Amino acid sequence: MDRDIIISGVHLDLTDALKKIVSEKAEKLFRHEGRIVRLRFELEHATSRNPAEEFVAKGHIEIQGPDIIATAISDDLYKSVDLLIQKLDRQLNEHFHK
Repeated sequence: MDRDIIISGVHLDLTDALKKIVSEKAEKLFRHEGRIVRLRFELEHATSRNPAEEFVAKGHIEIQGPDIIATAISDDLYKSVDLLIQKLDRQLNEHFHK
């Protein structure tokens, strides 16, 4: 299924493999709710931050109602993406199962 997922990079090159991994992990979010309009991800190599925490993953879910936004920071880009998906997943559960 073709989903509306936007992935951008700040201070890093987005490879096709990285985009594919983010898209595959994001599919988990779509299983919760068909009312998701769009997912936007911003992956950043934050050179001005503490060297131990240099990769930032930001997520923005556009849905009917208030949007859901989360950020995850770690020393590994893939770990940041995993943490971000977990946060967004929890927020979606809270939003739709109140």
